[in-house]
Amino acid sequence: MRRGVVLFITLGILLLLSTIVFLFLRQSGALKKSVRQNIAVVQTNLILSDMSAFLKSQNFTQDDIFYGAGIPVALELGPVSGNLALDSANRRINLNRYLAAVTKEQAALDGFLAWMVFRHIRHPRFLLALLLDTLDPDLYERESGSEIRLRYPRFQNGAIPNSRAMAMIWQTYRTYTGDKGMPPAQWEEIFGYDGETFDLNYATADQLMLLFPDFPPDVVTRLAAHNNRYEEGQDLPIPEEYKEGILNPRFGITPTLATSAVEVAIDFNTTQECSGTMGFRMDLKKKRITRLRLSEILCP
Repeated sequence: MRRGVVLFITLGILLLLSTIVFLFLRQSGALKKSVRQNIAVVQTNLILSDMSAFLKSQNFTQDDIFYGAGIPVALELGPVSGNLALDSANRRINLNRYLAAVTKEQAALDGFLAWMVFRHIRHPRFLLALLLDTLDPDLYERESGSEIRLRYPRFQNGAIPNSRAMAMIWQTYRTYTGDKGMPPAQWEEIFGYDGETFDLNYATADQLMLLFPDFPPDVVTRLAAHNNRYEEGQDLPIPEEYKEGILNPRFGITPTLATSAVEVAIDFNTTQECSGTMGFRMDLKKKRITRLRLSEILCP
């Protein structure tokens, strides 16, 4: 009997010790991951500090940006490696400004609907209704959400602030219509959510159709070729009658032939086996960093 009790107590102690060891190992793994992630955060801050200081010291020419746009450059910064890419921050049409024009100008409305039909969006007026319902600053909608979406998460009324909000609109549109014709990624290449200028040196055929719905297809094709960077409206390879006034504001957007800000994207990996992405804009004239975006740092 005594031996049984002693054996039972011994087994209990062993189980308790094994549980403590298991918990310690588990906490040790979590602690190790936490330490690695904290180191990765410190390294990320150093990258941002170093890269922003470096970029602010550069005098980028318009040719540097135009001919080098989107070409990644490998980075080797000791404990961090990755890729950096520069691009024009003025290459997308501000959707909020454009939609504001749609509500006031018949040419903008007709052009937008015609473009959506061209892009095989099967229910263009419904998508437009969702977009305008989001743009509507109605205070009642701010409290109750969109009348159109009903049981889905609320839109940010007053403006479409970013691509995540737009993704929510796309989800709603597809849920109600079943239309999956245009990938949201293509939409993001065309539209941005801030700024008032648009650099024609980077314009795609879609963007030109939206801003210049009166231009014939052959003129749009010539403008979208981008064989060279153009400095003045007279340099554009289109007939003279279309050059006149091409840099005048249209639908709330001011066309230009100069990039005023660059967009920076960095994908990085650290020696702690962590990875992440960051992005920001830099005003070329004021050399100021704005609109910082940093993804969650992932550590296996």
